[in-house]
Amino acid sequence: MDIKELKDVAVELMDALQARGLGEVEIEAEDVRVCICAKEPAPVMAVSGPAAAASAPAASTAAPTEEAAPASSDGLPAGTRVEAPLVGVFYSAPTPDAPPFVLVGQKVKKGDTLFIIEAMKTMNEIKAPCDGTVVRILAQPGDLVEYKQVVVVIEE
Repeated sequence: MDIKELKDVAVELMDALQARGLGEVEIEAEDVRVCICAKEPAPVMAVSGPAAAASAPAASTAAPTEEAAPASSDGLPAGTRVEAPLVGVFYSAPTPDAPPFVLVGQKVKKGDTLFIIEAMKTMNEIKAPCDGTVVRILAQPGDLVEYKQVVVVIEE
């Protein structure tokens, strides 16, 4: 099976998952195995100790998008929302053995690294846009986050 056929099959499987409301499908043909899982909402991360995360150190920076907002119908607390500036994989620490950059309840200063988004094999450090306390982390290490998806909420 060549890459074009594999890509076509993957797209068809994703469409079928969405159309039928399925959670996961796995297909094995010849020497290729494809497993596609429907995306679930990102769970809240409450960590009390070090967590495993990234596989590479940070290489570049990207400016976070912020929006101060009161608690709303989306269930998020009031505070500055730090959103993913691009689609990529979320990492909470610089290496798998290192402690997370931030934990819920931790005080941060403007410019502190909150998390890393890996996109197109580039590690992008996302910095705190303001001083405050982290009140919510809405991603788990390894999650694929979407553009403009709220990842961290900071209470000023």
